[in-house]
Amino acid sequence: MHRIAASFALGCLALASVCRATEQPSRPIIEDAYIIAPRLIGEYVLIKTVNYGDQGQMLGGVALRYHDGLLPPMTTDIYVYPGGGNETLEHAERTFRDSVKLAAERGIYSDVRWGEPLNYDLQRRDGSTWQGRMIPMQVHLKQGDSVSRTYLFHHDLYNYKLRLDVPTSLSAELPAAADALVRTVLQAVQVVSTGSCGRKLTINVLKGVETMPAGYVDGVTPDGFGIVVREAELHPSPTTSVGESPDRQGMARLTLLAAQRQVAQGCTALPYELPSGNVTVLKLHYPADFWQSGPADPKH
Repeated sequence: MHRIAASFALGCLALASVCRATEQPSRPIIEDAYIIAPRLIGEYVLIKTVNYGDQGQMLGGVALRYHDGLLPPMTTDIYVYPGGGNETLEHAERTFRDSVKLAAERGIYSDVRWGEPLNYDLQRRDGSTWQGRMIPMQVHLKQGDSVSRTYLFHHDLYNYKLRLDVPTSLSAELPAAADALVRTVLQAVQVVSTGSCGRKLTINVLKGVETMPAGYVDGVTPDGFGIVVREAELHPSPTTSVGESPDRQGMARLTLLAAQRQVAQGCTALPYELPSGNVTVLKLHYPADFWQSGPADPKH
């Protein structure tokens, strides 16, 4: 078994001929991030979006506002923004509390009363669990008193902050309404980054009857950055007619599966096709030096 560069293997797939491996220019760890939000899901309707990256505020990420058809007075804002791989809920909570303190100093809030923060686990449809935190709060605004719940999560490279507010007269309805929205809408919001992902796509070529190495499922590693292909699939038989391309189809299948698994992990180094349908897609295009020393360290 030997390894070849991903560019070589994909080039061979495109040309169906013997290729020479060449080094590609290095890519940024993350070039772009796509935040994909449903426009309508259940009783929730997306009514407003803000892309802070378009305003030069990359660390602000994006904001999504949803309308709850069952509780129209509830204000719902979801923020998705880069935090880096080393982010913690404790840091996210401190940042949130500091932002509330700043708002109070500016006269936006008054009489801020904090509740007891609670750990909050979100069970995802894929079987994973996002560990989060819920922070209750009551504040006085110009239009009256408001109670709120703020949910904080960190997954992969991104922070997720959900702020839900209602007038105090509806405080009894807030816990159930907020919980339902978090578990429905956040399940459907997806973030996909593109770039090198700080990884190298490795394609292992098996010669002859060499056996499949461990750690591969259907020829691809679970994270999508490793592919095993038999040499015959890179060098189709010269007797194969144009209409018969089982080898190329096999390589295409493996590449597609690798791309799907990379996307599921949140970052793909392979070409990414944006979803269509009932979704809104917001794009964050990062400067080349934004992720300074890897996904753990966004530029501050």
